Amino acid sequence: MKACGIVVEYNPFHNGHYYHLQQAKNQTNADCMIAVMSGNFLQRGEPALLSKWERAKCALMGGADLVVELPYPFATAHAPLFAKGSISLLHALRADAVCFGSEAGNIDLFYQTIEFLSDHKDTYEQAIKSFAAKGYSYPKAASLAFETISSGESLLDLTKPNNILGFEYVKTIVEESYHMKAETIKRMGAGYHDLDVTKGQIASATGIRNMIFSQAAAIDELRDFVPSGTYTILKSADRLLNWEAFFPFLQYRVLSSSPEELKQIYEMEEGLEYRLKNVMKDAENFQSFMHSFKTKRYTWTRLQRLCLHLLNNVKKQEIKPLLAGKPPYIRILGMSKTGQAYLHRVKKKLVLPLVTSISKFDHPMLELEKKASSIYALVHPSPIVTNEYGPPIQA
Repeated sequence: MKACGIVVEYNPFHNGHYYHLQQAKNQTNADCMIAVMSGNFLQRGEPALLSKWERAKCALMGGADLVVELPYPFATAHAPLFAKGSISLLHALRADAVCFGSEAGNIDLFYQTIEFLSDHKDTYEQAIKSFAAKGYSYPKAASLAFETISSGESLLDLTKPNNILGFEYVKTIVEESYHMKAETIKRMGAGYHDLDVTKGQIASATGIRNMIFSQAAAIDELRDFVPSGTYTILKSADRLLNWEAFFPFLQYRVLSSSPEELKQIYEMEEGLEYRLKNVMKDAENFQSFMHSFKTKRYTWTRLQRLCLHLLNNVKKQEIKPLLAGKPPYIRILGMSKTGQAYLHRVKKKLVLPLVTSISKFDHPMLELEKKASSIYALVHPSPIVTNEYGPPIQA
C-alpha cells in the first residue's frame, strides 16, 4: 500500500482541508492518507477549538485513514521544530510522500530555495543577525535577510505562512535524507490569516474561528464552509474554545508566581517575566493582555506559545531534552479500515513503538501530553481525560 502524509491542525476541519486531502491522495496516487495532527494545543500558541478526539473524527470523516498525534513539544514549537517532529513521524510510518498546501504551488521552488540558502548560508545568517540587532523579531529578521540576499532571484516567497512551513518540511526531508517525496498543492480560497468569510468560497480556519466568536448564531452560517460532518460536531459541541476560556487560569499562574518561578518556564527569555507580571495585573481579558504584552521584538504567535507553556507549567528543564531528539513513539488517535490495514502491513517494520493505549506506554513526552490534556479538560465539558486513556477512534 502506498501512503501519503499530511501535517494538519484542523482548527476546525473545513472545505479547504477536504480539498487538500482529496487532491493530495490523487496527486500522489496514495492508498492510505496519514494525517499528523496537533493535539489540544496548537503551533500558533492557541488552544484548539475542538478537542483532538473531535478533530480526529472530523479528519476521518473527511478522508484521512490514520490520524497520528504530534506530541505537545513539537506541536507548540516554531516552524523548524514543528516540521522536524511531523516529518520524522511520517518517515517512521514509512510514508512514501508528504503533500502540503502552499501559496507557491510549485515544489521546484522549495528545492531551489533550499539550495540557494545552502550556497549563501554565511551571508544569510549574518544578515539575520544584522536585522535582529535592530530589534526585529527573528521571523521578521529572517524574512528581511532573505529578501536582501535573494533580490533578483526566482525563489520562494518566504513571507507567506504556508510557504514557510512547506519550506521547513522539505528542508527536513533533505537534511535527514528521508526517502520521502515532497509534493505541494496551491492553496485555494482565502489566505491563511484572512478574516473574510464569503459565501461560495473556501474560507480560512482563522476566518471561521473569527466568525464563530464574533457573530451570534454563527454556527448555522458555517454550512457553506465546512463539510457536513464538521458542521454536525461544531453544532453539537457544548463549548467551542479559544484563549478567553483559559485566561483566568493563565492570570492565576502569573499573579501567583514569583519572577524567579516564571523564569523557569520554557520560552521565557530576556526578562519577559517582569513585563508579564506588570501587564497581567491590569488585564481584563486575553486580548487586552496580549495587546499590552506585545513588543516589536516578539511576534504575537511567539508570545502566545509562551502563554501556553505558562498555562501548562512547562519548564525549560522539562522540554528542552525532549526537543533535542525526535518523537519517540507513534500515537494513533484514529483510523479507518484502510488505516488499520496499512498498520497491519507495516507494523513489523516500524522503528518506533506504536501507542494505541497510553496506559501501556511510559515516556516523559507522554507524561507531558497527559498534563496538557488535563489542563485542556478544565474548561472542556466532554470527558477529555477519559478519552485520553481510551482506544483510537474507529471510522
